[in-house]
Formats: sequence, C-alpha cells, structure tokens
Amino acid sequence: MKEIMSFQIQKKEIKYPFIGIYDFSYAPYALGDAFTWQVNVAIGALDKGIDTVIHSLVVDPRRPSGRLQPHINRENYRDYISNLFPAFLCNPLEMSLKLFANRHAFDYYLLKKVLSGFHTWPNLLIHTMEQLDYYSHKKIDKFFQENHYIPRLKTPRGYENSMDDFLKEHCSGRFLVSVNIRQRANYADLGFAGQASGVIRRDSPLHEWYRFFKVVRKKYPDVLFLAFGGYAEWEKELYTFENVLIPRAMGYNLAHEITLFHQTDLFMGTSSGFSALATFSEIPYIITNFDHAAAKYVDLPIGALSYPFALDNQIISWEKETVELLLSLFEPTYQMLKTQ
Repeated sequence: MKEIMSFQIQKKEIKYPFIGIYDFSYAPYALGDAFTWQVNVAIGALDKGIDTVIHSLVVDPRRPSGRLQPHINRENYRDYISNLFPAFLCNPLEMSLKLFANRHAFDYYLLKKVLSGFHTWPNLLIHTMEQLDYYSHKKIDKFFQENHYIPRLKTPRGYENSMDDFLKEHCSGRFLVSVNIRQRANYADLGFAGQASGVIRRDSPLHEWYRFFKVVRKKYPDVLFLAFGGYAEWEKELYTFENVLIPRAMGYNLAHEITLFHQTDLFMGTSSGFSALATFSEIPYIITNFDHAAAKYVDLPIGALSYPFALDNQIISWEKETVELLLSLFEPTYQMLKTQ
C-alpha cells in the first residue's frame, strides 16, 4: 500500500509598509507637531515589527485647515503646505511620501489598504473621528520605557549633502550653535491664529539673546550661531552680529535649516517648533523658556531638567531667558562638548 504523505504550507506573513496619516483638515500646520507626529508614526511601525513607513499627507482645498487655523483657506493653503513640507521628510523609517488633494480619494485609498492588511497611525476609526493625538508623548514615553531608546529624526531625505558647500565656506573650524528665538508676536496672522499658537506667551526676549551673542563673541570667538526660523522671527539688527548667520536671509529654506541643524554641535532655542526637532534628535540641546502649560501634554513635571528619553547634554530650562541664564546654560555645555 502506498504511503500517503500530507503536509501543510505555512503562509509567511507579509510585512506591508506602515502608513502614517496627517490630514490638515483636523491636524495643524505646525512645525513642532509635524516632528512629534513622525516619531509617533515610527514608533507605531516598530511596535508592529515594521521597518518602513509611508507618509500620507491630506490637504483638500475644500477644507484645507481645521477650526484652530481659520486663516488658512483655499486661497493660501499652498503657501503653508509648501513651507512646511520638508519637515515631513525626517522620519528614519520613511520610504515614501504621498500627498493627497482629495479627502474622499484618500479615504478610499486608505480603506483598500486597511482591508489588504496595512497598519496605520492613526487607525481608520480615529482618522474618521478626526481625533489624532499629534502632540503628546504618551506613545513615545511608553516605547522608551519598554525598549530603552526611541527612533531619532534625521536629515530630510534628498538633502543629506545639500549644505556641504555652505558648511565649508562659512563654518569651517567653528563651533556651530543653531538657534531659534520664538517671536510669534511678529507674525501677520497672529490676530487669527493667536488662540491656537499660544499667543505670545512663549515668545522670548530678543534683547537678552542679543546681549548673549555679544558676550559669546568676546569670550568664545570660535562660536558661530545659525539663526533659524521664518522671516518674522529675526530683525535687521541680527545682521550686525559677526558671529551670527541667517540662512533664510541667504536664500535657504526649512529643508536646508533642518539639514544644517544636524551638522551643528549644539542647539539653543525657545520651546517651539525647532525645539521639537532637537527633542527627537541626537544633537545636544538647551531648550529655553519651556512652556509650563505644555508640560501636561508631554507628561513632563514642571522643573524637570530633561525628557525621560533625553541623551547626554540634552537639557531643559523653564525660566524666561536673561543673558545671565543663557550664559549659565551655555558655558558648561560648551566646555563639555569641546573636550569630547
């Protein structure tokens, strides 16, 4: 009698890319939130054992912004998305980015992907209910507690070597400090966006920073500051400092600033958009004037000197800047980094 052998084929699980969803009809045009969202997306992927991510941005001209940013409308939303777009290229797991101009088309695309087995963040239900948690650190802190690391933001894809000539020409042999001094009060749309932007409470005193630049120029002539941010966040006086360069005034944009950030020795700046980039980077930083009201959203006790997932020389200050405070924060960090 013939022996009959039977066996069962084991199906290998297919690991589809993880889909991150950022829909501007309910999520804000905000630099810090864009950076925080990317870390949450990367963690969502890693939690599922997936190492590639597709960013899906949705900006439908019929509803280009949420209720907190009514000043962004179908006439001007292209400017806002164009300015912010490079920020979404920093996820270390990102393999591609898709931009959808029709919410219904995206929802159909998303439904097909979910039914095919793709994982997303937010999930389909949360996206439909428009309840994305784009700002908190809940998932990030939990992932760090379980894995003792977090995915760190990188240079925007495609821009890795874009500033090599700039660095060679302007920064060779210098100790580079990237700086962002929040000046939201200078923005033309403050009257519309004030409630959503924290008004001017988080702005920093420019004159104290100017005094700081002058003292550092005398005491530490090798230090060069790179001032980042929109045109409304710096004044003509900043041109006069020999130890300060303003990349935006030299024709560069956000993508180039982020690229330069990753080449600096230290970041210093207000608790705002660029500080979120620093928070999730490997670059040493000093975040100043940390917003007390924001502490609850990132599960940080007021007065804490660092995030739970911070690396060495990544510190937080909760006080409004003075030249004395800035020097007390900068000098020991500078000395420490110079000896490494």
